[in-house]
Amino acid sequence: MNLEYERIKFIFPSLDKFIIMDFNKKIALQDLKFTFTNVLKIDLFSKLPQFFASKGFHSILLNSHQSLSGQTNQNFYQRGGNHLEIIVKFQEEGA
Repeated sequence: MNLEYERIKFIFPSLDKFIIMDFNKKIALQDLKFTFTNVLKIDLFSKLPQFFASKGFHSILLNSHQSLSGQTNQNFYQRGGNHLEIIVKFQEEGA
């Protein structure tokens, strides 16, 4: 696989669903909102995705305005599994 891409499992606990995809590590995480809307067939209007890298029983909050390769905390890359697991939660945005 290309070094720019990594297999990632995005887990949506509120929907009881997950998506496994080869993700370009240079794309900002926030840009995935439209992909999630199309793939999961859900309405994410006025909802802000929050991304957490799960590492054992701990989770690390990721900056959604940055790409995976641009994250300041790179500890989530040290894992033993086949792919990185990212938990996606949605927060309501107020007007």
